[in-house]
Amino acid sequence: MPQKEKVKNFLKGIRDWLKANKQATPEMVIYYLNPILRGWSNYYKHSVSKQVLSYVDHEIWKALWKWSLRRHPNKGKRWVANRYFKTINGRKWNFAATVKDRRGRWTTITLMYLPDITIQRHVKVKGTASPDDPELRDYWQQRQTRYGKTYWDKGSKLYKVAANQNWRCPVCGEHLFNGEALHTHHLLSIADGGTDAAENLIHLHVACHRYLHNKKTL
Repeated sequence: MPQKEKVKNFLKGIRDWLKANKQATPEMVIYYLNPILRGWSNYYKHSVSKQVLSYVDHEIWKALWKWSLRRHPNKGKRWVANRYFKTINGRKWNFAATVKDRRGRWTTITLMYLPDITIQRHVKVKGTASPDDPELRDYWQQRQTRYGKTYWDKGSKLYKVAANQNWRCPVCGEHLFNGEALHTHHLLSIADGGTDAAENLIHLHVACHRYLHNKKTL
């Protein structure tokens, strides 16, 4: 379980940032907080922490509500709520912003909802099982895939991309989650008319992505 003191310090850091950035736009807040929330929740998702995630999510919502009210001291609460919070997929009070994507189209971005994180109980390695043992290759790949399925939200675009690749890097053929950093690559670049659709994306190891680009320049 996340220690109470660590949870308090985590929330304090977010509250302090919001107080120091009262003039930030809603999209700036979302772009800043989402990677922090994703990293923190992924770190603890192997623990029994569903209640903690719900608590942290609620405390962050309260901090954002106060931040929104402080920005508009002369406006009513209903006006503030309509400006900063939206109902999305049936869930009310999502902190959200409307922004233009890189093609100039308007789209809605939201702060991630921590209770949506799937708790994945940690499974201890069997005995003295070694990743270097060729007879245990299937065992380690199953562990890697089980971890990979919690890396992205199930049903999300990036999850589907990984599943379409059978959780393997198409360049080296190794499992995506072998400990190397990942990069999501456009098969047809945006500059050449490519899209962000799942069919135009592949996940690669960063080293494999670098190799792919170097090969194109030779």
